[in-house]
Amino acid sequence: MLERIKFMKVNSHKKYGYVPRYYDARKERLNAMIAEYKDDDLMEQDSAAYRARMKQRMERSWNLNNEHATQSRSANVRLIIILAALIAVTYFIFDYVDMFSADIISIDQPVSVQ
Repeated sequence: MLERIKFMKVNSHKKYGYVPRYYDARKERLNAMIAEYKDDDLMEQDSAAYRARMKQRMERSWNLNNEHATQSRSANVRLIIILAALIAVTYFIFDYVDMFSADIISIDQPVSVQ
């Protein structure tokens, strides 16, 4: 039995080989655009592929502008709705205070007997 213990393997530490990865969509788009521009330098200006890429770029910039305009418009509408709600709440609060103060003034005055 002593011989058996001598040849027994000792467990070594097991290492966990996880390498974290980070995905950056902006960086991916930027690298794709850089690659497109590098390819364009090699291509001729009047080729069909160049025109297709230019069309894609124009559509991409148009969509970004439309997206910004839509977000801006929705933010403005939201702001107007919030302001209208605040004005309405303020009006009702002042109306209630005015009604409450009118009741207090009528309590202070002597009751006239007719």
